[in-house]
Amino acid sequence: MAHYILDKAYKITNKGGVPEGRVVVQGDLDGECMLPAAANAGAILGVTVYSASVQNQNAAVRKAGIAHVEAAGPILAGEPVNIADWEGRVKRVDELGKTKINCLGFAETSAAEKGDAVEVFISLHERTA
Repeated sequence: MAHYILDKAYKITNKGGVPEGRVVVQGDLDGECMLPAAANAGAILGVTVYSASVQNQNAAVRKAGIAHVEAAGPILAGEPVNIADWEGRVKRVDELGKTKINCLGFAETSAAEKGDAVEVFISLHERTA
């Protein structure tokens, strides 16, 4: 079950809006958010709680607590997760070398395959692989 500590409204700048359960990042202006441009994107704001189907519509973004997020593939409970793709799905952290990793948090439940919902304890932080 998802639990919230802090949800905040942001204006979605993506054409067509953003589905629920997706990671969003800082938009161009204060108070705006958008889907990430690529995997492991920085400036993470949180996870959309509900769908926002229209550009410039406000969306509730979970910034702290536990949120349901769509997985891009298998994830085990306890694994750290980050942004998987430009659709705002998550993956287990798998970067190699001395890569800076922008973590969303830690999986509270497992996901077996792409499209599964995984509960994530939001704990925004950076780390090095």
